[in-house]
Amino acid sequence: MRSKFVDLIIERIPPLMTWVIILFPLWGGFFYPDAAAYVILTLNVYFLYRSISVTILLFIVSINIREAESINWLIKLQQLDDINNTIQNLKASKLSLTYSKITTGVYNYKSSTKDFLNKILSKRVPSIIMNFLESFERKKAIKFVDEEISELDMLKKNGLSYNWHEIKHIVIIPNWKEPFHTLESTLIRIQKMNYPLSNISIVLAAEARDPEGVVNCELLKSRYGKYFDNIWVTSHVLDKDHMIGKSSNMYWASKFLESKLKELNWDLKKVTVTSCDADSQLPVDYFSNITYHYVTHKDSEYKYYTGALFLYSNIWKLPFFARVKNSMSTLFSITRLARDDKLIPFSTYTVSMWMISEIGLWTPNVTPEDYHTFFKGLFKYPKKVSTIPIYQKVYADAAEGDNAVDTARNNYLQERRWAWGVSDDGWMLKNMFSTAFRGDLSIRLFYMPLHALWDHLSVGVSILITFGSNLIVLINPRFAYTVVGANLPRISYFLIQVTIAFFVLTVLIDQYLRPAPERKRNIIQKCLDFAEWFLQPVIGIILVVLPGIEAHTRLLFGRYLEYYLTKKK
Repeated sequence: MRSKFVDLIIERIPPLMTWVIILFPLWGGFFYPDAAAYVILTLNVYFLYRSISVTILLFIVSINIREAESINWLIKLQQLDDINNTIQNLKASKLSLTYSKITTGVYNYKSSTKDFLNKILSKRVPSIIMNFLESFERKKAIKFVDEEISELDMLKKNGLSYNWHEIKHIVIIPNWKEPFHTLESTLIRIQKMNYPLSNISIVLAAEARDPEGVVNCELLKSRYGKYFDNIWVTSHVLDKDHMIGKSSNMYWASKFLESKLKELNWDLKKVTVTSCDADSQLPVDYFSNITYHYVTHKDSEYKYYTGALFLYSNIWKLPFFARVKNSMSTLFSITRLARDDKLIPFSTYTVSMWMISEIGLWTPNVTPEDYHTFFKGLFKYPKKVSTIPIYQKVYADAAEGDNAVDTARNNYLQERRWAWGVSDDGWMLKNMFSTAFRGDLSIRLFYMPLHALWDHLSVGVSILITFGSNLIVLINPRFAYTVVGANLPRISYFLIQVTIAFFVLTVLIDQYLRPAPERKRNIIQKCLDFAEWFLQPVIGIILVVLPGIEAHTRLLFGRYLEYYLTKKK
């Protein structure tokens, strides 16, 4: 009983901190105005740094995604079958590149007189520039070959963790009241994978309280079962200790898998399990990519793997405010791939079945199943568990409604559900210290939970930065006549404007990353697409900050949220 009371107290510390931060201009401005002013300016500088770093990281991630998507990951896997022969072939390719002209792309201006672009290049572009471009392409290709040879030499020296032919993948697709066409679309996407389908199995994880969903899953099994190694259908029965939502369904499905794989005598370290939302569209070489990383990394069975989640599948069907909100969510999410020191899997991710079994499967009574599952692994193996970024786009639908008001409501509720991750912070802090006390010390053990806590507190910090400098002057009018008080709003405003300047660069990168619309947009529409971002501060407060504050406030007063299924079309 005492332990439960302590847990409740610890659980309420993060949301209490949020409200202390939000009210800081009121009590800080009244009692310690100078100190409060410097705190706000420091946070403004920090958010300027965050804006700059997000822009830079987004640029890096964009390059990495482009590079990763240009690679045939299945061929890279096949090259591992005979590393010596692959190295010899690459060396021969390098030799050929060194002593021959580049004959691909627009630089092949001598190879085809019929190509219009080549005609223009050969006639209009000075030969010195063409020679430079050709030399640049050659050096770039040689550098790529050198990196491939170096990587293979290292793998030859250290050896592979596993034989890639033995790796099996299981995709769990939890669903409740999902339209049949949504589930079928996801299965068809997986069916198009270039990885051998004989090594891919599917779990259609339905809910017993959704009889139509169970029937749909059985129909999909009969229709697509012949394409995969296995398709299993589970029907989650809600137990008294289960919380409605994805995590309890994943627990039920993984419990079935643990028993089934033991019966089939599969080596759990050679089996990965992917938590795949019903609307997630995995790239066709996702499992080839995952397998390559799995067999070439040390301690791969301890690792989590997560791709770049883009909420862009229906981006052009959304009202402008929903486009801005979901673009913000996408951009801030994918930038984390470039910081694998603090990367936590989100929504759709892959991990070994052995790890899932080791941590006692998914937890049936939590809402943030991705964060919780990762931290269960981190607290059990703090020196080995980490997340490996997969630089490929995983498309998913953004929250949508029947009309603009319904879309706004669904986006608000989705963001509130995401912000409910703060409910796990108390559990994280408790386990962080208990793991440290048992002697399993590592930097990651403290760094990652505290970073997750800071991310959740950012809803309060954003309010403080936006309104804090003006509130201090209003609360304490005499402070406005001091040097610090007179300059505080102007300095704060200036820092915010610089932050916005870098934000514009982020918007430009977003335009590059978005999928092309089905219908060509005219110049006016393109200008409006860019102009809608000027409403981002208002949209961010209404659809990101306010639902976050509501989630924190509910937790503070014990008004717990039930899982809300995001409505999508």
